[in-house]
Amino acid sequence: MKRLLIMGCLSYFLTGSMHVIYGAVLPELLAHYGQSYSDGGLIVCMQFGGFLLGVLSMPALIRRLSRRSTITLAFSLLAAAMFAIVLLPPWAVTVGLTLLAGFSFGLIESSISTFVLTAAKDQQATAFSKLEVFFGLGALVMPLVSSLLIAAGGWRYAFFILSASALIAGLIWSKISLGVHDELLAHRADRSQTAAKTPPLTKSSIPLLALFMVVFFFYCGMENSIVNFLPSIFIDHLRAPSSISSLSVTAYWLTMVIGRVFAGVLAEKMTYFRYLAVSFGACLASALLWVFSDAIWSSFMIVLLLGLFMSGMFAVALIYANQLLPGRTEETTSTLIASGGLGGAVLPLAVGWGMDHIQIGVPIWFILGGMLLSLGIMLYSRRWNMQAIRARGSAEITP
Repeated sequence: MKRLLIMGCLSYFLTGSMHVIYGAVLPELLAHYGQSYSDGGLIVCMQFGGFLLGVLSMPALIRRLSRRSTITLAFSLLAAAMFAIVLLPPWAVTVGLTLLAGFSFGLIESSISTFVLTAAKDQQATAFSKLEVFFGLGALVMPLVSSLLIAAGGWRYAFFILSASALIAGLIWSKISLGVHDELLAHRADRSQTAAKTPPLTKSSIPLLALFMVVFFFYCGMENSIVNFLPSIFIDHLRAPSSISSLSVTAYWLTMVIGRVFAGVLAEKMTYFRYLAVSFGACLASALLWVFSDAIWSSFMIVLLLGLFMSGMFAVALIYANQLLPGRTEETTSTLIASGGLGGAVLPLAVGWGMDHIQIGVPIWFILGGMLLSLGIMLYSRRWNMQAIRARGSAEITP
C-alpha cells in the first residue's frame, strides 16, 4: 500500500500542477495570441470540459483496457498535449490541445483516486487526505515556477516541465509492481453486480441531490475562476506586475494545502454540517471585504483567507452528501464530481465574458454570490435532514 500511496501522491502533485498551469500563465498566453479575457474563459472551459469527459469516460476505459493501461494512456496523452503547446501552434490548435489535456487530467485523477480508495479499504479517509494535500502542493508550486519563468521570459516552458513529468509518470505506471495490488491494477472493473444493490432515489432525496449538485457546480466554478483569473485581476484591477500577480495563485494554494492538512480533523470535531456552514460563511465575509479592497497587500490577505476556508469544502461536502444519501456512495460521488466538472468548465467562460464586457472585478462578485447561495443550501440541508429524521422517527445523522 505504501508504494501505491507514494505513486498516487506524486500523480496528484502532477494533476495539481495541471489544474493551475493555464491560470498561472494566462496573461502571457493571451498576449502572445492577441486574445481577450473571453478567449481566456474559453481556454478554461475547454480544460474543464475535457476534465468532465475524462471523469465520465474512466469506468468504460477501465473495463476495456484495465487500470494500468488507462492510467498510462492518460499520462501519455497529457505529455503529448503539453509538449505541443510549448511549440505555440495556432490558437485553434491550442484550444483543441487544451481539451485533450483536460481529458487526460480528468482521466488521471478519477482513475487514481478510485484505485487508491479501493485498495485502502478501512483507511480511505487517511489515504484520500494525503492525495488532496499533494494535489494542493502541485497547485502551489506550479505558479511559483511559472512566475520565475515569466520573469526570465520563458513562460511557455512551464508546459514543457509538465510534459516531461507526465511522460516519466506514464513510464513508471506502465512498469511498476505494486505487490498485492497488481491484480487490482490490472483489473477490468465490472459494476453490474454492485448496481443491483444500489437503493433508488426517493421523491424526498432527489431535491437534496439536486441542491448538492448546485453547490458542487458553483464551488468548482468559483475555485477555477480564482485559480485562472487571479493573476489577471491583480494585473488589471490592482496594477500589479505579472511576476507578482502569478504569486497570488501560490498564496491561494499555500493556505489551501495548510487547510487540507487539518480539515478532516476539524470536520470530525465540529461535525460536517458546522464545518461547511462556518467555511461558506467565512468565505462569504472574505469576498465581501474583497469588494472594497483596492490594495495589493489586502487582496493578498483575502486570497490567503479564501484558500484556507475553501480548503476542505469539496471533500467534506462530498462526505456530508453521502451521509444524507446513504447507500449510494459511488453514484452520489460520481454525480457530484461531474457537476463540479461542468461548473468548472462553464462558469469561468461566463466570468471571462463578464471581465471583458462588464468590469474586471466580476470574479469577486461571482464568488460573493456563489458563497451566499451555497451557504443557503447548506442551511437548508440541515432543515431537510431534521425533517427526514422526524418523518422516519429515527436519527440517521446528527449534523
